[in-house]
Amino acid sequence: MSAVSYQPLVPSSPVSVTLGSRSKFSEISVGHQEMVKIFNQRSGNRIQGMCKLEKGFDSLYPLFKGIFSLGKPNGLEISHSNEEKSIFFSFDSKQEIEVGKFISNVLSLLRKEVRFKKVLKEIIENRQRFRAEQSLLHSSLLAD
Repeated sequence: MSAVSYQPLVPSSPVSVTLGSRSKFSEISVGHQEMVKIFNQRSGNRIQGMCKLEKGFDSLYPLFKGIFSLGKPNGLEISHSNEEKSIFFSFDSKQEIEVGKFISNVLSLLRKEVRFKKVLKEIIENRQRFRAEQSLLHSSLLAD
């Protein structure tokens, strides 16, 4: 089984995916945590593989599955494993570039979603701290 290689260009840019014949797997990370592992292998004129969400990102599986299903190229066949939080794919090797771009876009959207949720969580925490401080100030003003 070979891997999908990637080269993150800049943190905010899409992930570049190249489907190839390497003998290792690819890991897509957010920060220091692995988000997705991608494996693929060539069998004649077909390329088969899987994308698996890692622990900690399995809550993204419904979104991952939906994005993967909605905009997929015509010749890309996919199946899902809810238990493994994985998507299995197969396509004709002539579509390698098109499918690589598609997977790159899917992974880029997932990374943006993770980043959005992180920022949103920080905003909510800051707002809660501000309200708590505001409440303390208000209580101390009324205590006099």
